[in-house]
Order: sequence, then C-alpha cells, then structure tokens
Amino acid sequence: ALVYATWTLTTGYGVVAPGGVKEVVVSTDSDGRYRIGSMAELPSTGSQRLTDFHLVVYKRGYVAYRSDRRFFDLGPRRDFAQLRNEVKLERWREEYSHMRHLRYVGGGAALSALTAWEAAEAAAELSGQKGGQRTRIAASFSPFGRSQAVVAAQLLSDADINRITKFDGKFETGPLGDEPDTKAYSSQHFKALGRQQSFDIALRLWKLSPKGAEKRYADIVELLPKVDATDEIADKSFRASEGSIYAVGFVDLRLGAVVMINCGQAQCSSDSQVVELARIAYDNLKRLMPAKGVR
Repeated sequence: ALVYATWTLTTGYGVVAPGGVKEVVVSTDSDGRYRIGSMAELPSTGSQRLTDFHLVVYKRGYVAYRSDRRFFDLGPRRDFAQLRNEVKLERWREEYSHMRHLRYVGGGAALSALTAWEAAEAAAELSGQKGGQRTRIAASFSPFGRSQAVVAAQLLSDADINRITKFDGKFETGPLGDEPDTKAYSSQHFKALGRQQSFDIALRLWKLSPKGAEKRYADIVELLPKVDATDEIADKSFRASEGSIYAVGFVDLRLGAVVMINCGQAQCSSDSQVVELARIAYDNLKRLMPAKGVR
C-alpha cells in the first residue's frame, strides 16, 4: 500500500496565509509496516509555522484510510497515533461510490496517479451509465421506485431545535460540505452563530434501496464508538456518543432512508434531546416520502 504524509504550513499573524506543504511518500513493506520520520526542517524563523498533519494509506481494491476522517460517515477519526499506528483497510465493495471515494482520498501527485483508474468509474456514476447495484441505489429514493425530491433541510428547522434545546441564538444553515447533495445523499449543517462548534448540529440523510439502507445503517453502527441499540425510532435506531458529541441514527427500510443527527453537548444537554430531534425528522420524512404500510 502507498502511504502519503503531508505537513501543512501557514505564515502570518494577523492575516494568516498558506505557507507551503511538505510531503513524504513511502510504501508498506512485506509485513504491512511503514515508517515515516519527522519533518526534516521545522520552521525556525519568521511567522511560518506547522499547523496540520495528514496521513493517507491507499491500495487498489480497498477503502482508503485517512488519519483525520472515516470514509463511511466522514466523521472525525480519533484513533490515529504517531507511534505504532494500526491501519485496517476494508475491501472495496461494488455498492461503494468511486466518486465519493475520490473526494475522500484527496489530491497530491502520487495519489492522483494511483487513483486515476477510479476517475472513469466516478464519471460513469455521474452520467448514470454504470450498471450494477450502486447505480440502482443512486437512482431511487423509495423502495417503490417513486422519485421523491426530499433533502435533509426539510427534516429539521431552526425553530425545532430552539424549542427542544431551549437555545436562544441563531443558526447559519447549509450543506455540511463533506460532499455535494445527490439523489442518494443530503446533509444540513446548523452552525450556531457566534458560538463554538459544540453548539452545532449536523443532519445527514441517505436515500437508498431497502438493502442499501440496511447496509449503510449497519456500517454506521459498526464504525461509531459507544453505540447503544435502542430501536425507539423507525425500524432500527441507536444512540451514540463520541467526545463532546451525541449521535442518534435510525433506518426505515420501507422508505429506504437512513438518518443520522449529531449534536454538540453544549447544544444538547442529553442524548434524549437528540432523540426528540430525530423523532421530528422522522415525522417529516414520513410526511414527505409516504409509503404504503409505513408506521
């Protein structure tokens, strides 16, 4: 596997500007081990300083690894270590999106060369010409083939949040920016104005086939730490926590929909408040995507 490490530098004090990038490319040995030394020349004079470090591990046929984010929910990765870091690559599956994977992997000359083969796959996804399960999932919003143009922004409002959490501030809203809205994915970020990130709320909506929704839900549950299966919303639901963030997710198999809400603990005083928000989102989802037999 290729291992790509980058150090990001900035310069300036009052006005901060990019100060360059240092990169190192190595490959794993026959035992699957890699070693990357420290940056050869650390900034020692002027206003230039080191601000970030990222590691990417890539091997064709597997889901790539990033030291800062997970692939399936793009949530922050918290298990990276500078010493004895353990990376487990999952085999690629047909239902995964090459378009999403390329965005996740990122750029760099070495990575671009290795991922060039995925560009054609991603282009086929965008044009809808590629066959197989992934295209069928992306093309359908509901298990009965009805195209329902439902987006995450329709499931929860500022007023809903203010009512449940008693927050008296305002939000800046818009997509999360992890990836563009598509027929299969939509997101909404409630950014609390003038407050720290722990006051923010994120809502993600996946619109898939029943099997696709079940698989996506299982992937999320497997990746998140401290998950409790509660099954209090829709067909299945969970409560989870990671650092200072609560998470609640649910799946409705008949609708082929998976929803996950993340709420900072400065905004939501308990995971029960996130459940209340999730119930509101589910009620709106059922109203917007009616399906015969839905509870």
